[in-house]
Amino acid sequence: MLVSLVIWALVMLPLGSCWPSPSREKFLSALDAEDVFSYFGTSSVSDVPEFVLAEPTCPCREEQIGLMSCRIQHCSVEAWGELYAFEFLEDHALLSSSFVSNQVVNSSFSLLKRFSGNCFAGGNPLRPPGAVCRVTYCEGQLQGVVIADEEKIHIRPVRSKDVALLKDLGFSRPHILFRSAIREANTARAGRFPSRLQKRAEGAVKHLELMVIAGPDVYLYHKEDTERYILANLNIGAELLRDASLGAHFRVHLMQMLVLREPEAEVNITTNITSSLISVCEWSKKVNPQNDSDPQHADIVLYVTRFDLELPDGNKELRGVTQLGGVCSSFWSCVITQDTGFDLGITIAHEIGHSTGQTNCLNDLPDMDGSIPGWKPGLYYGADEQCKIAFGSVATACTFADSNVDICEVLSCHVQPADKSSCTRLLVPLLDGTECGINKWCSKGQCSSLEELNPMAVVHGQWSGWSPFSPCSRSCGGGVVLRQRFCNNPRPAFGGQECRGASVQAEMCNTQDCLMTQQDFMAEQCAATNLKPLYLTVEAPSFYTWTSAVGFAKGDMLCKHMCRAIENQFMVSREDSFVDGTRCEQDDSERHGAFNLCVMGSCRAFGCDGQMHSKKVMDSCKVCGGDNTTCTEVSGSYTEGKAKEYVTFLSLPYNTTLVHITNRRPLFTHLAVKVKGEYVVAGKGKISLNVTYPSVLEDNQIKYKVFLTKDNLPSLEEVHVDGPTQEEIEIQVYRRYGKEYGNVTNPDITFSYFVPRENLTYVWVPQQGPCSVTCGEGTQPVDHVCFDQTKNEIIEDQWCLERPQPLSEQKPCAMEPCLYRWKMSQIGECSALCGTGVAQQNLTCVQFRDGSESVVDDSLCPAEEKPLSIVPCVVNVCPLGWDKEEDAQLLQTSESLGHIQLENRTVYVWSPLAGECSVSCGRGKTQVQYVCVAFDTKEETQEENCHPVPKPESRMEVCDLRPCPPRWKVTPAGPCSSSCGPGLAVQLVTCVQIHHGKEVLLEERLCPVAEKPLTRVPCVIRMCSYEWSFSEWSECSTSCGNGIQTRQDFCLNPLTRKQVNAIFCRHFPKAIVVRGCSAGPCPEQVVGTGSRGAELQAGTPAVPLMTAAATKEAISKDLDLPPSAAPAVPREGTETSGDVCGKLFLNATGVINMMGVESSDCTVAIGRPLREEVTVSILASSLNCSAGEVVLFSGRMMWRTGCRNLPLSLINSRTNTLIVKQRVLLPGNGVILQYNSRTATKKYYQDCDKQLFGPQGEIVNPVQLPGGRRAVVCRTFITVAPRHRIAIRALYIDLDKESNKTHFNYILVRDVSTMKTMVFHGKHQFFWESTGSQAEIEFHENVNDRWTSFWAEYHAIEPK
Repeated sequence: MLVSLVIWALVMLPLGSCWPSPSREKFLSALDAEDVFSYFGTSSVSDVPEFVLAEPTCPCREEQIGLMSCRIQHCSVEAWGELYAFEFLEDHALLSSSFVSNQVVNSSFSLLKRFSGNCFAGGNPLRPPGAVCRVTYCEGQLQGVVIADEEKIHIRPVRSKDVALLKDLGFSRPHILFRSAIREANTARAGRFPSRLQKRAEGAVKHLELMVIAGPDVYLYHKEDTERYILANLNIGAELLRDASLGAHFRVHLMQMLVLREPEAEVNITTNITSSLISVCEWSKKVNPQNDSDPQHADIVLYVTRFDLELPDGNKELRGVTQLGGVCSSFWSCVITQDTGFDLGITIAHEIGHSTGQTNCLNDLPDMDGSIPGWKPGLYYGADEQCKIAFGSVATACTFADSNVDICEVLSCHVQPADKSSCTRLLVPLLDGTECGINKWCSKGQCSSLEELNPMAVVHGQWSGWSPFSPCSRSCGGGVVLRQRFCNNPRPAFGGQECRGASVQAEMCNTQDCLMTQQDFMAEQCAATNLKPLYLTVEAPSFYTWTSAVGFAKGDMLCKHMCRAIENQFMVSREDSFVDGTRCEQDDSERHGAFNLCVMGSCRAFGCDGQMHSKKVMDSCKVCGGDNTTCTEVSGSYTEGKAKEYVTFLSLPYNTTLVHITNRRPLFTHLAVKVKGEYVVAGKGKISLNVTYPSVLEDNQIKYKVFLTKDNLPSLEEVHVDGPTQEEIEIQVYRRYGKEYGNVTNPDITFSYFVPRENLTYVWVPQQGPCSVTCGEGTQPVDHVCFDQTKNEIIEDQWCLERPQPLSEQKPCAMEPCLYRWKMSQIGECSALCGTGVAQQNLTCVQFRDGSESVVDDSLCPAEEKPLSIVPCVVNVCPLGWDKEEDAQLLQTSESLGHIQLENRTVYVWSPLAGECSVSCGRGKTQVQYVCVAFDTKEETQEENCHPVPKPESRMEVCDLRPCPPRWKVTPAGPCSSSCGPGLAVQLVTCVQIHHGKEVLLEERLCPVAEKPLTRVPCVIRMCSYEWSFSEWSECSTSCGNGIQTRQDFCLNPLTRKQVNAIFCRHFPKAIVVRGCSAGPCPEQVVGTGSRGAELQAGTPAVPLMTAAATKEAISKDLDLPPSAAPAVPREGTETSGDVCGKLFLNATGVINMMGVESSDCTVAIGRPLREEVTVSILASSLNCSAGEVVLFSGRMMWRTGCRNLPLSLINSRTNTLIVKQRVLLPGNGVILQYNSRTATKKYYQDCDKQLFGPQGEIVNPVQLPGGRRAVVCRTFITVAPRHRIAIRALYIDLDKESNKTHFNYILVRDVSTMKTMVFHGKHQFFWESTGSQAEIEFHENVNDRWTSFWAEYHAIEPK
C-alpha cells in the first residue's frame, strides 16, 4: 500500500524538460569553468553530456506538525519517461530534534548551539525495480547517483545563484539529470552494492539515547573544535554499533552535549576508577532528566576526559570504565572514556557495549524529528591532525610507508620533529575520508581511488574559522599580525572544489621607527647565521660572513632568508624565511603597494592603511587614500651655478612630499644631494652612479638615477624624494665650466614638490553610520562632518565651508550571518497610469543554509526589519495639466474605453527616441532625441501637438551592446636578432577583449587560432660585412643505426674571401654544425647469458645517441647543441657495462647497464631538451646494502638515494637532466636502469633559458623581448659528460651599463657540484673552471638589450 501511494503522488510531477539547444547553450555559457565542473565533472562545455531539467517532489510520509522535521521522507523525480523514487528512513538520524549543544562557561553563563535538521544521508531506491543508489536529501534537494539498467543517472541540484538563469522554465527547485555508462569493472561492483533495506539485520533494533559530557580538560585541548571532534568520534562509534555481527542492532541518538569549560566540584576523576565512576553517575542525575518521557532524557551519560585512567594494579592501558549492564540501572547508567585520539570512537562503542549488555530496556523509539547528514571525519581531520591528537602537538604524518601495509591500515607518525627517519604506529586505521594519494581517500582501512569509491557525492572544500591574530612580529619598524584559516572544514574531496578567497589576513603593527634601518634589520638576521656551517660538500663544513642579498634577489626569493656571503659573491638561503614584517623588494611591478613586507616567506604588498593586498595608496600629500587637497604643489627651474663648485639651489622644507627634480644637461653639470650636511649623492666633483638612500627597503627613500645615450654619455638626471621630509635635505648642482662657452654648459633643472596647506584647522572627516542590517551583508552610510584639528572635536559644518564637502556614499558592511531574513517577490502593477503611485509587493520569510533557501514561518524573521508591503512607483511622465481634479474624474470614466482623453481630445507628450549606437559591439554613444507621440497609442505625430510644452534638448547617452569578441593584439616587434643580414624580430601576440572600457588579457584559446599573427617576423638592418662559412659534412659517426655528422665553422670576409678571427662574426646568425644521420639498420645483437644484466639489456643497448627522429631542426632548436659537439656522443656499438661510466646519454629512451663496472664510483648523465623531463625505472639491482653500496639520483629539482627495494621503483627528475651515481664495493654488483623522456608536466624553465650539451660551445647573452624590460632572469645550463669538468673563457664582455639602470648589470656563474657562485660585471674578461660536469650561467634581467653584450666559449676539460 505504501508503494502504491507513493506512485500515485509522483505521477503529478512535471516531466524532465528537454529544452531547446539555444537555451541550453545560454545556460552553459553563463556558468564559469568551476560551475560546469561542479555540475558535470568536466571543465569544458564541449564535453558536457546531454542533460534534462526536472523538479523533484518530496512529500513527508507522516503528517508534519508546525516546523517539525519529517520522520520518513519520500522523494521522486521523472526523466526520460522513467520514474526514480527514493525513501529516506528515520534510522539514519544521529541527532534528535531536541538536541542542543551546551557549552558551560561558568556557573552563570553558558552557550547554546542548536543543529539544524531535515537532512538524510542515504536513500533506499523504490523505483525503478532493481536499482541501487547513493542519494542524499537535504531541505528539498536531492544529490547523488542512481545505477539502473547498466547506466548511471547523476542528480545535481541547481544552486540558488544559478536558478535565475532558468526562471523562464517555471521551476522553483530545478535539478540537473544526466546519464553515463558504467565501466565493466564498476558494473560488477555495482551488482554487489546492496540496498540499505537488504543490509538490515533480522533481529530487533535497539535505540540508545545518549548524553555526552566533555570535561574541561577536553575543551582545554580541543578549544572551539570540541563539538566537531566529539561528533566525529561519536559517528565512528555509532557506525560500529550498527554492525549486524553484534547480534543487537543499535541506533545511537544524541540527546544533549555539555562542554564544560570549568571543573565541576562534584565530578572527581582520579586513579580510583570506582570512585570516579560513582562521582560521574551521581552528578549526571542533575543534568540528565530522570523522567523517561522527558524529550531530553538519555539512557546513558557518556563523560569524556583526558585524564590517564588506570586499574588498581597500576595498569594504564585502560581506556574506559562502566558498570556491566548498567544502562537499565537508575544509578549506573553512565560511562567514562579517555580521549586518546580518533580511537575514542572505538572506545565509546566498546564501553556502550559493556553498559548495555543484553538488555531489553532500549526498545523505546526516541523523538526522531531531526537528522544530520553522514560525513567522512577524515575530510575534517587530515593525517597530520590525527597524529597531533594521538601523539602530541609536534607529531606529523609519516613521510614514508611500508609497501607491505596499506597506508590507511595503521596511523603512522613522526613523533620527534628532528627525526624523520623513524615512525611510531598506532594500531588504528586512518579515518575514512583521509587523503592518501592523488585523488585517493581512505575507506575502511584501504586507500581507494574515486573509481573504487563510486558512486560518491562530491564534497566541496569549506573554510575553517579564522585563527586568533598572532602577536606583532616586530617591536618597531612595522611588524605584522596575521591570522589564518584552512580549507579543511571539510577538505575538498571526490572531485569537489577548493575553497575560494584568501587563507591569510595580515595587517601592519608597531610602525614606529627603529634605531636601525630596514636593510640593517635584514642584514642582522643574516649575520645571526655566521656560526651556522654551510656544507658545500657532504664532508667539509664551511663558514662565511653573511649579509643581506638586496640587489641580488627580489620578491619571494629574497624573503626565503636569502643572504650573500661577504667577499665571496654568492648567495644562498640560510633559513626558511625572514621574520614577518622584514621589508622586501618586489620582482613584479604590478604587485607593488605602499609597503612590501615578507609574510610567511613571501613578499606581499600592503596598502598605506596597513592592510595586506588592500591596494590603498598615498596621495601626493602622503595622506592615505587622500584626494590631494591637503597640500599645494610648488614648482620652479634653475639654470645658474658656479664653475667647479657645488651650489645649493633647493632646500626642502619640513614635511615636503613627492619631490621630483630633473637635469636635462648632465654632460657638463650634475646633481648632488646632501642630508644633514653629508653627501648621499655625488659630492666629489663627478657624476654619481645610481643611488637609493638609505636603501631600496626603506619606507622613505631618496632615489637618484642617471640615463645614458647609446654612446654611454649622460642624457638625463632624476632625483625622487618620497617624503614627508623630517631632516635637512639640500639639492645642489655642480658646473664643470663657467659662462665662457655660453648657455650650452648651463644646467637645465626643473623641480616640483608638495607642501602642506597652511591654516588647515578645520577639515572634513568621514563618519560612518549604522549598518543597514542586523545580520548578513548590508550597507552603511558614510557622511563627512567638520572637524577641528586643534581641539580634536566635531563642530558645525559652517567652519569647513571654505573647502568642498565630500559627497556622501554607501559602503558595504557585514554582520553575523543571517539565519532568517525577509525576501521580496516581484512587485505588482502600479496604481497610477502616469506619474507616481503605489504597488503591492509580497514578502516571505526564508532561511539560508548551505547555499540554498527555504520558506519558513514569518514569525522567525525580525518584525522590525520587515520591509513595507506597499512601495511607491512611477509610470512615465504625466502630460501638462494632468493633475486637475476634473481631469482625474475624466480619466476614471474613460479608462474602461482604453483611450485617454482630456477635454474631448487626445493627450500628446514628448517621448525620448534613441538613435543607433556608435559601435557595433562594446560601449559606445547614442543620441537621444524627443518626438511628439499620442499618450494612449504611442504613435508619433506632428510636434505642434505637444506645444506649448517646450521640446527637451537632445543629449548623448552611453550604450552598452554585447561585448566585442576576443581579438589578437600585437605589440611592436623588438630588436632584430641579427645586426646584419637576415634575422628575426620577436613580437608579442596576446589575446585581449574590451571589458567595461578596459582591455583584459584572456587565454589564447579564446581567440581564433587560424588568425593568430606570427610571433617572429623577418628583419634586415643592413647587409653583413662578414659571414660564417662552413666545411663539408663529415661521414656518419656510425656504421649502422643512428649517428651524427659534423662540420667546421669559420668567419669569412666576403670581399677578400679570407678567413678572419671569429670575433668579427659573433653577432651574425650561424647555421648548425651538428646534424643527425642514419647508416641503416644494425644486425641483431648476440646476448650472452652470463648475467642478469645482459638479459635485460638485450632489447635496448645503453648507448648515448641521438634518436632517429633527431633532424637538423630538432638538434638546433631542442637540444641547442654547440659547434663540434660530436665527441660528446660516443659511436654506436655493443656497450659493455664497463663502458658506460662517465658518459652523457642524449637519447629519448634507453637502457643503462651499470652492473659489473670496473670503477667503484660510476657516474652517468642523461640529458634532454628543456621542455622535457626524464624518468628512470630500475629494472634490476644487486647492490649489497649492508656493505654500504648505494645509488644516487640528482637533478636541479630533486635528490634521492637508496639501496633497498629498488627494483621496479620509478624516479622522476622533474627537469631535463639527471645524474646517476653508483657506489659499489663488491665486484659484479650494480643496477640496470631504463630511462625515458616525456613532455614536462610542469614548466620549470623560462622561455629565454638555454640548454647546452657537448664538449665545447658558445655562450651569448639573451635577446630583449618586445615590451621593454624583462621581468625574468635568463639562464644557460651546460652539461658535459660526467668524466669531464667545464672551463669558460669570456671572449667579449660589456656589462658596464649600471649607471643607466636602477641596479647594475652582472652575470652569475654557478658550479652545480658545489653550489658556489661567482659574480662578474663590467668589461673584464675572465676564465672560470668548474669542479664537476654541470654549470649554470644566470644573466641579470638588464643584460638583455643590444647595448649589453656577453660572448664566451666553454670546453670540456680533464678532471683534476
